[in-house]
Amino acid sequence: MKSICNRYTVLQLVILISFAGTMLLGGCARYARNVNALYEPSATVHGGSGEVYVVIPENQKTQSPDVKWVLGSISDGENRKIDEVFSPRSPAEIIQAAFGLEFKKAGYTVITATKRPVGEQRVIDLTKAEIVLDQVSGIVDIKSKCRVLVGVDVLNKGQLLKRLQYEATSSNMDVKDRDLLAESVLHDSLQSIMLKAVPELHSLIAE
Repeated sequence: MKSICNRYTVLQLVILISFAGTMLLGGCARYARNVNALYEPSATVHGGSGEVYVVIPENQKTQSPDVKWVLGSISDGENRKIDEVFSPRSPAEIIQAAFGLEFKKAGYTVITATKRPVGEQRVIDLTKAEIVLDQVSGIVDIKSKCRVLVGVDVLNKGQLLKRLQYEATSSNMDVKDRDLLAESVLHDSLQSIMLKAVPELHSLIAE
């Protein structure tokens, strides 16, 4: 009986090693090092009209295609940092783009900017935009966790209407689509933010 158990354990180990070897030899990425989220609008808001500015700080605007923004870290199975997660866009730009798509879908004409306009325009000023995207890369699977934090000043006709903050976290684990998992949890976190934020912001600026 002991001999059978030992053979079973060895067989499991051989299968695990073979599977890991197949993944590596087949060119399967161990993890996603570069992330560039392609967001799809999800909020069910309608009836918007006119212009709305979505503003981010000027120092969060990417000035060169050579610039890479660090979103988080990659650790191995023993919690040792082995790499970083990069994006060609800053967290503020990623969030600004998501808001822009949502408000455009809602019917607004969206103007992205790095400074608050002077006048009576409706403004969504992203005063805080944080994305932390960490991954743990094991031999077989990859675990990703993303946290998004957004601070918003809402202005209309030059007056501050409200100061708001939204936060969302998403996590997942996968074996096959290891290179897509990071973008997936980032998209899920952004979607959670938009589902909460866009209806509330729309109700404020539509008045």
